[in-house]
Amino acid sequence: MEAPCTYLPALLLALLPCCCSLLPRAAPQSSQPAPAADEAHLLLQIKRAWGDPPVLAGWNASDAASAHCAWPYVGCDTAGRVTNLTLADVNVSGPFPDAVGGLAGLTYLDVSNNSIADVFPTTLYRCASLRYIDLSENYFGGGIPANIGQGLAASLTTLVLSGNEFNGTIPRSLSSLLNLRHLKLDNNRLAGTVPGGLGALTKLQTLWLAFNQFVPAELPASFQNLTNLVSLWAAHCNLVGDLPSYLEDMQELEVLDLSDNMFAGSIPPGIWNLRKLQKLTVFSNNLTGDMVVDDGFAAKSLTIIDVSENNLSGVIPEVFGHLENLRELLLFSNNFSGEIPASIGRLPSLWTLRLYSNRFTGTLC
Repeated sequence: MEAPCTYLPALLLALLPCCCSLLPRAAPQSSQPAPAADEAHLLLQIKRAWGDPPVLAGWNASDAASAHCAWPYVGCDTAGRVTNLTLADVNVSGPFPDAVGGLAGLTYLDVSNNSIADVFPTTLYRCASLRYIDLSENYFGGGIPANIGQGLAASLTTLVLSGNEFNGTIPRSLSSLLNLRHLKLDNNRLAGTVPGGLGALTKLQTLWLAFNQFVPAELPASFQNLTNLVSLWAAHCNLVGDLPSYLEDMQELEVLDLSDNMFAGSIPPGIWNLRKLQKLTVFSNNLTGDMVVDDGFAAKSLTIIDVSENNLSGVIPEVFGHLENLRELLLFSNNFSGEIPASIGRLPSLWTLRLYSNRFTGTLC
């Protein structure tokens, strides 16, 4: 007969895993800083990259959680992640800080009207939630990256690059940013032609291309798809051909400025039927023919009409004398003739009226 104690070692080994599972476990050690502390660290890196400017003197290290969310120009979500950097016109200079790309929750970035000198900051490709970027009125230069449409967040609704020194062509990949509502590329040194692919951005409300160095070309036919446009500014862009008839279908247009180009032909009569149109500026082109206004005239919100320095002819449309909001009427340096409608002299809001260098007759009462 075997002794009972013979089975004791086996019993203890069987119970050992159970005993170990009852022991308290040590908390895992993290090598990563807390999110709020990490965000503050990135902001301090941005401050140092700009040489500790006085305007950011309020950005100071603190042990308090989310203290950076109270810093000037910074906005955060409830978790302490930076969502907004609003640094417009604060007199910062130098290169664009790479640390901005580490702000993973950033949705809104405005560094306009400073002295930032750099190429386009591809570090922003790391900010997967960006919706608003304004880099305007700085010294950014070089080409706009060819992969910008794939690099920037698909959620982007606003991209403002105005007033810089960008050169080269407009990247075709911009047409991939299908949520864009506001695209401003004016006042740069862009060349080539305006890519027809921009016509795929059917949510666009603002498209500014003015004052660039494009080669002579027509406005792309694909722009007929941009029926949500509110403001189209393409002055001084070397545009040629006739004014596109599809402009008549842009029922949301409030501002149409195609001045200082080489457009020929007449003004499409349907433009005068755009109910929301407030500003029509097509001066310094080669436009000809009469300004035909049919019975469907609906542009009663017009405040500015500037068709000066063309070769337009015929008479001033009588309906212009009933535009109660009209502030500026500039018809000079054309071939207009006939009498000036007396009602124009009684317009209540009219500040500027220039009619010289035409063939008018009669008097203005």
